Amino acid sequence: MNRAEDGKRTMTSMLTNIVSVIIQMIVSLISVVLITKIISVDDLGIATSFITLKNIMTIICLLSITSSINRMLVDIKKDEFEYLSSIYIFSSVFCSIICLLYLLFNQYLSGILGFDLKMMLFMFSLIFLINGCSIVVTYWNYKNFYKYNFIYNILSNPVGQLLSLLFAYILVSNKYLGRIVGIDFFNIIFGLICGIVILVKGKFKFNINYVIESLKISVPMIPHLISQLLLTSCDLLMIKNLIGPGSAGIYGMAYTISTLLYAILIQFFNPWSPWVYRRLNNNQIETVYTNSSLMMSFSFYLCIGLICIAPDLIKLFLNSDYYDAISLIAPITVGIFFQIMYIFFFDVEYYYKKNKQISIYSVIACVLNIVLNYILISKYGYQAAAYTTLFSYFILLLLHYFGMRSVDKRKIYNVRHMASLSIILLSVLIILHIIHYYLVFRYIILILVTLIMFIIYRNKIIELLQKIRRNI
Repeated sequence: MNRAEDGKRTMTSMLTNIVSVIIQMIVSLISVVLITKIISVDDLGIATSFITLKNIMTIICLLSITSSINRMLVDIKKDEFEYLSSIYIFSSVFCSIICLLYLLFNQYLSGILGFDLKMMLFMFSLIFLINGCSIVVTYWNYKNFYKYNFIYNILSNPVGQLLSLLFAYILVSNKYLGRIVGIDFFNIIFGLICGIVILVKGKFKFNINYVIESLKISVPMIPHLISQLLLTSCDLLMIKNLIGPGSAGIYGMAYTISTLLYAILIQFFNPWSPWVYRRLNNNQIETVYTNSSLMMSFSFYLCIGLICIAPDLIKLFLNSDYYDAISLIAPITVGIFFQIMYIFFFDVEYYYKKNKQISIYSVIACVLNIVLNYILISKYGYQAAAYTTLFSYFILLLLHYFGMRSVDKRKIYNVRHMASLSIILLSVLIILHIIHYYLVFRYIILILVTLIMFIIYRNKIIELLQKIRRNI
């Protein structure tokens, strides 16, 4: 695929992702409103804690094998499904072995993990069944199969959200279980289908060399991925243990609303990151520099929008039990901005296979967050967790910047632009905290930022609209 065609397909992927994310957002917002009326704050805290633990166990049970796919496919020019078949067979078998080991020590481990034997076996089953789905969707994303990704995105999240509402309503005595089952139900069925497709198209082949090379990339990434999950979820787990499930439910709702934004941005970066790897592989960094600045500004604007609008959405759609979440939206959102920005630097480190370096930085940020949470949550309440996470992501951003510079000193990104946007976002956070999130001031800020962004990028907005029109 030539550079022009690659760019066009990547742009189309990003545009279709926007549409799918808008659909997901609408469904998610409706489900957030309804779930608070169906499930208690305590049950919501239990369900969120289970999902968090499942995400961590997924990395361990599958050795984060999907994290190797993007980099491996840069080098693999043929036999792609032989490669996918190999890693699918290996990761499925390894997951089964971990489950058997758990059964041997379940009395000891269940107390540590916080869930009984039945729930843990259910968790292992989910991990095993969803494995094929994760591999196929990652492959589609790398290949820019935007039509397949679009169909998957508009089905997986909306269907999961709707089923979680239905199951939570049906399971009167175990509403948290209905939430858990519903969220992953689509991916369970689709994962089974994907597993069969991988094996059939890969002719059930198992190439140990592919597995070894994949593990060289994925295993060093395990500390990074677990640290990233802990960075996003240890707040919730520590609040649940230090204060109680009710506070965890309120914090979880604030985080759920904020991560709707993260879901939008990460859909943008799904086709972006493989595109960057291909540009680096062809030594074409000038286009990365130009387009990354637009990505930074777009991320910044969405963060401002959520910070200014979210308090009204909470008051409008949620009951008064969740009003305390209003003050958490802004710091969590700024943390998400830093979380998104570090991906730029991460991509360069990942391309150069500096996985150990990546993991070290993530572990540092994670440990910092846990220590700060332990000190500050007990002293200042669960609200402190939002600010500790923000600070930890800022440190992670700095570490990855210096990490990128250690492997490639070229001017790949407009770092000054990123720094300016970060300062503005932090200033908005401070201003809104001082004026207590008054409606008038929030919308004045949003209108001013919108006008300034339009003036600065009016020509590029027009150019982008023209590209969209040509691509449709």
